[in-house]
Amino acid sequence: MFPFFYSLPGKKNISIIIFSIIFCLISIEYVGSAEKGEEIFQGNCAGCHTIGKGTLVGPDLSGVTLRREEKWLIRQIKDPDGLVAEKDPAALKLLKDFNMPMVALGLSDTEIAAIISYLKNIDKNTDQGKTSTTDLPSRYMPTVLISILILIVLTLIALIAGRKKVK
Repeated sequence: MFPFFYSLPGKKNISIIIFSIIFCLISIEYVGSAEKGEEIFQGNCAGCHTIGKGTLVGPDLSGVTLRREEKWLIRQIKDPDGLVAEKDPAALKLLKDFNMPMVALGLSDTEIAAIISYLKNIDKNTDQGKTSTTDLPSRYMPTVLISILILIVLTLIALIAGRKKVK
């Protein structure tokens, strides 16, 4: 390992560093998930659904994460025919209103989670009175977090390297 690592005074500092790294990585994944979800949505869902622009073939999905539970959304995206077969009231109403069943797109669980993350992000922004789905702070969050992490590591290296040896 690195020589400066052994001179860290106590395990508390190591715990703080590890916690900071994990926090940054989790935050980066969450933001990336919403951005990836937008990509997947545009490629698979936007042909039938809009967000805040009215209905197309399927319903407008604006506010859908506020109206439906995440578990239901996952099932609807993954197996819409299964919900209709089980006589789910919401799925039956959608089928009646739009006179066309939703197509199962064969998306993975990760892709579905990314789409839902994207929809939640839009609903959160809309709920706060924002109209833009590309918020500058969330778009640059990975860069900011990585920069902070680098500053922390460089500060620790400078503190350890510059510490006077007391005999």
